[in-house]
Amino acid sequence: MHTSKITSPIVQEYWKDQFQGEVLCNNPTFTLFLNDDLEEDNQIMALEFPSGSSWATINSKVARYFKNTNLATLDFEKFVNTLKDKEIFLYGADYIFYFPEEEKAKILNLSSSENTRPLTEDDAEHFSLFESLSTEEDLDGAFVELDHWKVYGIFENNQLVAATSMYPWQDTQLSDIGVITLDQFRGKGYAKQAVEIISKAALEEGYEPQYRCQLDNIASVALAKKLNLSLFAKWNFISPESIEKL
Repeated sequence: MHTSKITSPIVQEYWKDQFQGEVLCNNPTFTLFLNDDLEEDNQIMALEFPSGSSWATINSKVARYFKNTNLATLDFEKFVNTLKDKEIFLYGADYIFYFPEEEKAKILNLSSSENTRPLTEDDAEHFSLFESLSTEEDLDGAFVELDHWKVYGIFENNQLVAATSMYPWQDTQLSDIGVITLDQFRGKGYAKQAVEIISKAALEEGYEPQYRCQLDNIASVALAKKLNLSLFAKWNFISPESIEKL
């Protein structure tokens, strides 16, 4: 198993389960798995770890592109370039972050602030106004929804100014987090406050908070740093356009 600062068995077992099957190559920095049980959207998946090592998993449709490849010398760069030569591309990586154990202990000891509380269907009017004041980019990228498993909001003068929600990731005990702060209320630490309090709620129920963002999302990456999250890996998968070419 890959060595990481993240020791949670929930995290380790989930990703181990995603990358399994016949080992096509197992080089010092790159391991390639063959798994014909992969779903269509995940016919190619990859994890790039901070240590410099990488995993990838493919099915037989994709494996045929490597039949003339010397697998003994295959690394992640050659793997990606071989696919590119066949006009098969990856979607674009997400950073995957989790809290290290010491940070989880701190979060569990946090007290709720007076301006922060869970949101329910009774907050539909507040939430509707919040969405109308948010950018389409924020709404699409953060995926914060009032009907998610857990939802929390931060208020100023009875106005919802920051919201966070989470849902169980692929029916596991990983809980995927989204957070949005209205533009005019940024710089006050609300996003950090919101993520911490919703993460506390998840941890208390035995779930592992998961924080994802695109590599070029500077604000989200900065928030991850403020939260003392630990980078687990960069996660990537086949682009929708490339699925049609297989």
